[in-house]
Amino acid sequence: MGPRLIKTLTRLQQPLFTLMRGRMPGPPTLRLWTVGRASGRERSVLLLYLDDGPRVVVVASYGGHSEHPQWWKNLLAEPNCRVWSAARGAESMVASELHGEEREAVWERLVSIYSPYRAYQEKTTRRIPLVALSPAE
Repeated sequence: MGPRLIKTLTRLQQPLFTLMRGRMPGPPTLRLWTVGRASGRERSVLLLYLDDGPRVVVVASYGGHSEHPQWWKNLLAEPNCRVWSAARGAESMVASELHGEEREAVWERLVSIYSPYRAYQEKTTRRIPLVALSPAE
């Protein structure tokens, strides 16, 4: 699946997500709002997530493409963001990347809820970032 198709599918899913009040079939899904690093405008994207206590973890897989997704590039420039999910409601969060043993343990949990992540990692030479979104203080 190419980047254009990924963007198109995401745009089509967002109204459905809103209509269904976030109760989508399959793995848990959230809406993430970031600030565009060039435009300064708010952007949103739907992502699968792993509930990990007070934080959630999302995967910057971009379908295994060689570049990072725009939302991750935005979070690298400005880690403060907002999320909303049916299970957790609205939250202000701060993003950070997971590394080392913690990353590996969380990666296995993520693959258990969405197995295509493993194929995405095999498809690309970049290390797919796992992004912890922790409640803002």
